[in-house]
Parts: sequence; C-alpha cells; structure tokens
Amino acid sequence: MKENTDNNEFKNTFLKNKNISVIDLLRKWGLLTGLFLLILVFSLSAENFFTIQNISNIFRHAAIGGIMGLGLTFAMMVGDFDLSFATLAGLINVINILLIIHGWSLFVVFTIAIIVGIVWGLLNSFLIVKVRIHAFIATLATMTIAKGIIFWITRGRTLYGKYPKVLTVIGRKNIIYDVLPIAALIFIVIAAITYVIANHTKMGRYFYAVGDNPTAAQYSGIKVDMYRIMGVTLSSSCAGIAAIVLTSKLCSAPPLAGDGYLMTVITSVFLGTTSFKPGVVNIGGTIVAIMFIAVMENGLIMLNVPYFFKDIIQGAIIIFAIASITGKKKGIGGPPLF
Repeated sequence: MKENTDNNEFKNTFLKNKNISVIDLLRKWGLLTGLFLLILVFSLSAENFFTIQNISNIFRHAAIGGIMGLGLTFAMMVGDFDLSFATLAGLINVINILLIIHGWSLFVVFTIAIIVGIVWGLLNSFLIVKVRIHAFIATLATMTIAKGIIFWITRGRTLYGKYPKVLTVIGRKNIIYDVLPIAALIFIVIAAITYVIANHTKMGRYFYAVGDNPTAAQYSGIKVDMYRIMGVTLSSSCAGIAAIVLTSKLCSAPPLAGDGYLMTVITSVFLGTTSFKPGVVNIGGTIVAIMFIAVMENGLIMLNVPYFFKDIIQGAIIIFAIASITGKKKGIGGPPLF
C-alpha cells in the first residue's frame, strides 16, 4: 500500500514538473515559434509571399525599426523609457537631406546625424536623471519639440533635391547574390553587438541590475545615474543610426517620416518581453518581435487586409504583452508619475 502511494506521488510530481517545463518552454520560445507559424501561414495563403524579393523587402522594412528597437530596449533595460526616438529619427532625416542638397559630403552628414542622436540622448537623460522628470513625460516633451523643429524647417512640405547616387546604397541596395539588403546587414551587426553587450558583459549585467532595483544597485557600488544616462543615450544614438538608413531609403524628408515607426517599435519591444526572458526586456526578444511585426505587416498587405487593422493588432499585442509581464517587472519607465 505504501509502495503504491509512493508511486502515485512520484507520478504526480513527474507530471507536475513536466507540465511546468512545457509551460516554461512555451513562454520562452512561443514568440519564435509564432514567427515560424506566421511565415508558414502567409506562405500558404499569400501568393509571392515566400519569394526572395519579398523576403528581402521584409528585412529592409524591419531594419530601420529594428535599430530603433534595440536602442529603446536599452532605455527600458535600466527602468526608463523613450517616446522621442521615432520623431528624432525624422528630425535627423530632415537635417540630413537639408545638408545633402546643400552639397555637404555624406561622411560629414552622417557623422552629424550620430552626434545629434547622442546629444539628444544626453538631453533626455539630463531631464530624466538629473531634473528627475518622469521618463514618459520628459521624452514626450522632447518628442513634441523635435516635431516642432521639423515643421519649422520644412514648413510642412517634403524636402527633396539633388543628391549623390551613392546615397541610395545603404537604404536600397542588396548584397550576397542580391538577396540581403545592406540596411538589414547593418541591423544584424548592431543586433549582434547589442546582444553581446546585454548578455555577456559586466555592463549588461549592470544595466539589468539598475533596472531591476536601482537602490540595491546603488548599495552594491554601481553608478546608477551613469548607467541610466547610458541607457537613454543609447536609445537616441540608435535613432540617429536608423535615421541614416531612413535618409538613404527615402532620399527625401517628409515631415512625418519617423512617426510611423513609433508604435511599431514600442509594440515590438513590449512583445519581446514575452520571449527568452519572460517578463524582462531583452535584446533577443526584441529582435524576434521586430521580425514578427514586419512579417505580419507584410503578410497583411499581401492579403489586401485594410491597413488600419495593423494598428488594431498592434494595440492588442501591447495589451497582451503588458498583461503577461504584470507583476514580474516593476518600475518600467521610471518612478511613479504622481
């Protein structure tokens, strides 16, 4: 009798652990599995979806938002947030085009683009860390300022003019048998670098420590303010790099060129918290989520689904992602608003 009881307890324990393992696996790898299933569904339902040309287009489309998303991930990793990155990219694109049509060399223009991104990030981090304005409010304000500057420069019109043909190389050209867009290659390189930093360096561990518990991190000797400044500045710096790709892709400066990336990137970063490290912002999750959103948008377009459904789906994804991490990650976006 006792032996039967022991066997039953063993079976119950084994089944319980097995169920937990399956749940953990689904939580960790569910998004990546969902990406493959999404590709399969669109390949079967949308003509010409699974073609070299379309796959190349998906990677090219994902590259700009992907670079922005990697930067935003660092800002959220240290417990802050950035609403200004997309509009900042639009502003830098306007500056780039303005300088290019006035004859400035591309090297100088692109260097200025990165510098503007860094300076803007330092401004954001000063407001957040030193002035102690909540990250959401501070970057909402700087986003509004950036948008005002854009319309001040452009007067609401698209800027365009003569540009060197080499400008289009980054944003429009492919390499490796004309399959891989150069823009996607830049995204892959930056993704690899940021992944190593976040997961295999002391800096990455400190980023997570600051975001998880800044008080404990401070007592541990970590310079909390410095790492918060670095996280927020990385977000704007990546926006500057993304703006270079955007300039090369458009070769013009519509006033709202960057705004379309705002919700896509935010959705991707939050969705990425459901994968690999559930409940925690992470580079791997952001990369997969960016590709998931890019594939979804492309597939919906090829199926002639009305464009506004994209916004509905993105909103639903944010709700799902936030609901799944509620209680697991505290302090996202800085201290309480009130």
